[in-house]
Amino acid sequence: MILFTSLVIALVVSLFVTPLMSRLASKWGFVDGKEKKGSTGIPVLGGVAIFVGFSASIIAGMIIFPSLPGDNVTDTALSWQSVCILVLVSGFLMALVGFLDDRFELSPGIKLLFHSIVAVIVGVVFIINGAHVRLFLDGSAIAWLAAPLTLLWLLGITNSINLLDHADGVTAGVSAIAAMFFAALNFMHGNPSIAFISVALAGASIGFLFFNFPPASTFMGDCGSNFLGFMLGIIAILGVYTPRGSIPYLAVLSPILILTVPFVDTIMVLLYRRKKGAPLFQGDKNHLAHRLMRMGYSRKITVIMLYIFSIILGTTALLLPTLQPYQAVLAFVNALGVIGIFTIFVSHGEKGNL
Repeated sequence: MILFTSLVIALVVSLFVTPLMSRLASKWGFVDGKEKKGSTGIPVLGGVAIFVGFSASIIAGMIIFPSLPGDNVTDTALSWQSVCILVLVSGFLMALVGFLDDRFELSPGIKLLFHSIVAVIVGVVFIINGAHVRLFLDGSAIAWLAAPLTLLWLLGITNSINLLDHADGVTAGVSAIAAMFFAALNFMHGNPSIAFISVALAGASIGFLFFNFPPASTFMGDCGSNFLGFMLGIIAILGVYTPRGSIPYLAVLSPILILTVPFVDTIMVLLYRRKKGAPLFQGDKNHLAHRLMRMGYSRKITVIMLYIFSIILGTTALLLPTLQPYQAVLAFVNALGVIGIFTIFVSHGEKGNL
């Protein structure tokens, strides 16, 4: 009932606010490529609707449920109310950076600077409260690496989701799928606070997706992609992936599997640009969706293929915390095999070599 409430509020609010933001975007001049040749004229303020839907769900959750079972987020000093306030403030800051970019088309360097400032502010709050990227660092001589890794993680996933936003329906759908898997993992392992927040993020994304699935009538813009990426990064850090908050074996790598699509897309694009000698942060048409469409798949089929890929890897992520060590290793190796096959399929299939 708690998670259903979160999903419905976020979805409904996002569903109703998205067309409103589309009208305002057209009125205010927030349209795709408004000053560029080939402009589609499609509104790009959908990210505001996603943020509003998410925020409405979180605020309603704080009011309706003053506390949740297992009130404290495992392994941290953060309470349910504290987590809600933290994600709302941090989400607003990153969405604001994206909003400014949508309006003024900030340079890559300025965007990275703003991303870094927000990540440092939020990351410091996390680290002070014991929430950080742990991996296998706790208790080791290199435990100090947890702080910089936390900041790098937040920056990395934010920019990966931002780069992923290059085709109708991809970012909203993949983010919704990832958020639902994060919700399932945290609900399974006694962290209802993060499960609630994850479901709210999924609901807000799904509400927007009604207008963004191919052919899209509105885009989320950097406001939306920055917000979704940052929230997924925060959820991954605050999440619990094994019973009682311990992090043995490969379970800690569950977030990597859940977020495989944005990571693979980013790595392949950056490698391609480096190979061609192109600027690393200059946009192009060589993302996963672009390549699949050049192979002859329609926009809808392409998006669905990426959704299925996300679901397959997310399902493996659900299994990792429940398996014995050798089983988890086998499952993870199998997941790596799936990723390898998919990347080969995309890379060589586009050239007609398959």
